[in-house]
Amino acid sequence: MDWIFSGLGTAILTLIVGFLTGGAVGYKVGINKKTKIKQKQKAKDNATQIQIGKNYNGK
Repeated sequence: MDWIFSGLGTAILTLIVGFLTGGAVGYKVGINKKTKIKQKQKAKDNATQIQIGKNYNGK
């Protein structure tokens, strides 16, 4: 029981708790933040359009 409250035991315990809470919070944020992109296009027939801005697909 003494090693839990010594420096190394406390560091390991803090690391485990940090990973669990950080992973849970990261998962919750990742699930709730879905990218909502709205696009509009205006062109006539046979027009060539380009897209500017951020690339959300990672390409």
